[in-house]
Amino acid sequence: MCNLPPITRMLKTWREERDPHAVPGFTARYGSRHRKGLTQRDLAELTGVTEGWYGRLERGKLDHVGDEFLDRIVRVLGLDSAQRAHLWLEANACEPPPLPHADASTIDPVGAAIVHSLTYPAYTFDHCWDVRVFNQAAARDYPWMLHGINVMIWALCYPEARLQLIDWEETWAKPMASQLRLAHKANPDDARLNEVCDHIRQADPIARRILDDDVTTVAHPDGDRRRLYLPHQHEETEVEFVALARLRDNTRLMIVAPGDIV
Repeated sequence: MCNLPPITRMLKTWREERDPHAVPGFTARYGSRHRKGLTQRDLAELTGVTEGWYGRLERGKLDHVGDEFLDRIVRVLGLDSAQRAHLWLEANACEPPPLPHADASTIDPVGAAIVHSLTYPAYTFDHCWDVRVFNQAAARDYPWMLHGINVMIWALCYPEARLQLIDWEETWAKPMASQLRLAHKANPDDARLNEVCDHIRQADPIARRILDDDVTTVAHPDGDRRRLYLPHQHEETEVEFVALARLRDNTRLMIVAPGDIV
């Protein structure tokens, strides 16, 4: 293995160390595994490319790899910031772009205190669905929050969201796209909303179709019950959304409660 290119050694090691049960929905779709490790085929399917294409990346046969795809690998393998930087340096000979972070000046300290006091997954977000603060339970159950910032971009564009969210298109994507579509109609000149919508349209043709052509009308998810998979759990879980808003600045608070508490 010492004679292999660095990117080969890195990706192979990270794949073999990754616990499949840590990827939400993986074992439900592909079956339980009795040992750690993802195959090249697994990683290709989880990142939305062919096994052959991924294999060329792992063998160091690609001259340049898109940032969005490399971040898919980061999320699926659960890489930390140092590993992410190493991956970019080996794949593209450059530093990775900075991960998006909430502007500290936009974080409501009272809302943040409430979020961190809760035992259920909880987070605050703004009118564009950019996450401002989230608690440890949210990071545990929805690990994308460690790597992203926008709820709509995650749910509609990230391949792993379609693995985690049960009945993705009908139960999750269409209602969420409807919320985004209505917000954009009401605020057509909002630069960030335009940016989010453009990102979704460019990132995925299915998401673009749902956003532009679907006629579902949903104003908010408060009280909705939906099913999903959580890390390290083979069985599906039902959750209920509890959505609140602070009147002063309309910061939204989302609590994702277990469906069996009521």
